[in-house]
Amino acid sequence: MPAVVISFLDGEVLYASTPEITFDLAVLEAEFPGIESNSERALLSVSAIRQVLIGDPEPAPPAAELAGWDKAAFHFTDGEVMRASIAPRALLGRFGGVWGLVEPGQNELRTVGIAYGALKGVFRIRQWDGRPLYERNGESSLDHLARILAEREAGRPGPADESSAAVLARVRRPRGA
Repeated sequence: MPAVVISFLDGEVLYASTPEITFDLAVLEAEFPGIESNSERALLSVSAIRQVLIGDPEPAPPAAELAGWDKAAFHFTDGEVMRASIAPRALLGRFGGVWGLVEPGQNELRTVGIAYGALKGVFRIRQWDGRPLYERNGESSLDHLARILAEREAGRPGPADESSAAVLARVRRPRGA
């Protein structure tokens, strides 16, 4: 049984051993081998799990091999974004997925299990965003949002408004017309 670090949506962290993690069931079985805990075994609800670090990190593959891996951005429901190159073979279960990840600038391959309930989505990206973090999440995105809201308030239809108006026109058209 691999050693794992389980982090929950509420911030709690557990160290345990588990059978192979496939996320095919809504629960995860865990054993607590240490004597410091009063618990020996548990069934953990996958809907309460944010992510699971599985096993020990390994050295990252050579840069040439990494270049062939997909780049992804994991957007969590709590707002965090984790960017990583993902190994070609991911195990996607019914309630979550297990990925081999190498984060930009890191030299270790980690195996991470992430419950789908903790994610907004996993996005395949073309290239790493080279802007500093404060620029990615700072005023530039607020300026973009303000511009969109100002255009809506001014009554100028955006692309989404035009396409939905066309759909509504087709829906409201009387039969035989």
